Amino acid sequence: MPELDRIDTKILRQLQENADIPNAELADRIGLSPSACLRRVAKLRQSGIIRKTVAVIDPASVGRPLGAVINLEFHRHGNQFRQDFIRKVRDLDAVRQCHVVTGEVTGVMILQMRDMAEYTALCETLFDADDNIVWYRTYIITETLKDEMGPAF
Repeated sequence: MPELDRIDTKILRQLQENADIPNAELADRIGLSPSACLRRVAKLRQSGIIRKTVAVIDPASVGRPLGAVINLEFHRHGNQFRQDFIRKVRDLDAVRQCHVVTGEVTGVMILQMRDMAEYTALCETLFDADDNIVWYRTYIITETLKDEMGPAF
């Protein structure tokens, strides 16, 4: 992993807050010349530290107000079963995040859906029809207290 210095960390913190910030303004906030700032941002992108730049969209404003966290347990954990599940998950727009975790569950998923009908259909497709899913538990998100996208600096 590339070594981050204090300047790189400042740049990343600013870009996490607002990736649309003009380079001249970013450079001014960091205390660099615009050309030096541009070179550093390019280096952070080339090294993979900045993976991509996205717009954070309010789900409710685009018709996807229902959020859920799902914990699940697999019956078998072999690579083929995992790959089969990954293929299904990648094709579902409602699945926003999917993580393999340690502890009492095998995986944790974050979903964003239109309504309970979409949730029910998704559960039937993804979990009920898969004999490798031992169980799943759904927690409907009623309020989001914090929603940060990147790591803390």
